[in-house]
This record gives sequence, structure tokens and C-alpha cells, in this order.
Amino acid sequence: MRLVLLHMARLDRGALMRSLAILVAALSIGVANADDSTAPAGIAQQPDYLIAKQGNADVWAIDVDAHLASMPPKDRSGFIDSPKRIQQLLSHLLLRRGLANEAREHGLDKDPVVQRELLQAAEVVLMRHQLDYVREHTDVPDLEQLAKEKYLADRDTYKTGETVTVAHILLDTTKRTDAEAKALLLQWKADIAAGKATIEDLAKANSDDPGVSSNNGLYENYDPNKFVPEFAVAVHNLVQPGDLSDPVKTEFGYHLIQLRSRTPGKPYTWDEIKDQMVANERDKFQRKVQADHIDRLKSLPVEASEESVAPLRERYGKVEMAPAPAVPAAIDGK
Repeated sequence: MRLVLLHMARLDRGALMRSLAILVAALSIGVANADDSTAPAGIAQQPDYLIAKQGNADVWAIDVDAHLASMPPKDRSGFIDSPKRIQQLLSHLLLRRGLANEAREHGLDKDPVVQRELLQAAEVVLMRHQLDYVREHTDVPDLEQLAKEKYLADRDTYKTGETVTVAHILLDTTKRTDAEAKALLLQWKADIAAGKATIEDLAKANSDDPGVSSNNGLYENYDPNKFVPEFAVAVHNLVQPGDLSDPVKTEFGYHLIQLRSRTPGKPYTWDEIKDQMVANERDKFQRKVQADHIDRLKSLPVEASEESVAPLRERYGKVEMAPAPAVPAAIDGK
């Protein structure tokens, strides 16, 4: 996939953002039309190409690769799938490169301290990649038996989470007082309990939840831990399907909640959880290898002397000590 070069040298910020938006749209179309079956396996194999230019700054595909290199590989596609984030990223990279180019034009990169700063920044990157190298080039033993022993020793720990199906009505208190919201919800609670209405019908007609148009206030097979805390506590306290809460206040307003079903978690079989548990043990092993490698380096003897370290305390000037407080004069000679 190749993109048309956008020349943005003379654009103001608003025009730049519009041009970047066009660029992002083109990038999105290119991604959508790409043949995934022929896509290279890794970032290092992807072709490089010029993405954007602004003044004397340019951004290439490999610049984006480098910016995302510290992000876990599994998170990169989700991050870059957002046109807004792509636009922000390209704007950031263009600005950073433009300022860096100006600094070089002024010879700032020739300053010895700046050069050492650049070296230290490079060392941070190399340190991360070296630790990744140590991790990936370590022979990992067969850990399946260890993982299975942990599974058999504590099977109850390894189970699916509980899920619930609930329906609710939300009343936004920016449109009414707290008292009005609670009074309405209590009236509707009585109507639902008496069979005069369903919570879905009332939610569809009255709820301020933005999702009500598509779900009529019903959340099916939902992880209760993902609800806001006050809502989650109220759901936990509902026991039987059909139970209704009292009005529950959250940051969004007041809710009336009805429990429809509660599905407890069930234990995983070994075959269901084996791959995850072995992967977890592999990760622990590799992290231990990294930590041991760091400890070995830290344990190497340090060659330094008091004569070489002591001058650091005055290298940037002496610390100005505050004057000692004056001792008050004795009263009546005491």
C-alpha cells in the first residue's frame, strides 16, 4: 500500500488537521483494501514509505513502527485502528521532527551534554530491546506438567466469571431533581411489580441511557464487575430473577434495576485452560530470567572512589543553607 504524499509546509494548524484527516481516511481505505492473506508476519518485514510531510519534517511508516515498538504487539492493531489516534500521532511526530530539525540547524546537537543526553536516550531504547532479546533467546523448558499441577491443586480458582442479565431505567438528574427522579422510579417499580408495565417498555419511553434505543435497557450476559461500583453492588443484592432494586444513584443519575438471570461461573476443564496456564508459566519463567540477568549485572563490582564521587556534591554549586533562627534574648535575666 502506498499513500499520496501530502505537502503541508504552508498550512495553518486547522488546514493541517484537515489534511491529516484526509490522510487518515486514505490510510483507513488502504488498510481495508489490503489482502491480509499476503501481509508480512512482522513489523520488520513491512515496506517503508513516506506518509506525511510538513515544512522540513517528514514521517515515514517506519517512524510509526518505532513509536509503537514499546507497545505490546497485541495492542498495536487496536491502537492504530482509530483515525483520531492516527491523526494525533502523525501531528505529534511531525511537530517533534520539525523541532528536532530546527535544533540541528542551530547546532544544538553538537553540544557535548546534548550529545550525552541523546546517548542516554538511545541506551533506554537499547536496554528495553536487550531485555526482550534475553527473554526471547532463553530456552524455556516444558512447563505443561507444572501448570497442570497448579491447576489440580486449586481447581476452584480456575473458572469462568459470573454473568448477569439485567434491565434498567436511567434518569439523568441534570433534567430533574433527585427527588423527582426517585419518585418516578419508585412509581415505575410499583407498576412493574403489579404487572401494569414492563421495565423494557418504561425504559424505551423514558430512560436517559444512550444505549436504550438499541437494547431497551437490557444488558444480557454481562460481567457485573464491569458496572460502575454502585450499580454493581445493587445487582449483587438482587437475588431472584424479577427482583427490583430501589433507586440507585451513580455518577450518571438514578437507576431502577431488575435482575433477569444470574449465571454462576463454572470451572474450566484442563483442556480449556491448558494453553493459558502454560503461557502464564512461560511468561513467569521468562520474567525470572530477565530479573536474574539484571541482578547479575547489578552484582558486578563497581569501581569508584570517594575522590571521584565527592566532587559531584559541588559540581552544580554549593547548597545555600538557610540562616539559623536567632535565639530570643532572655527575659528578666533568665
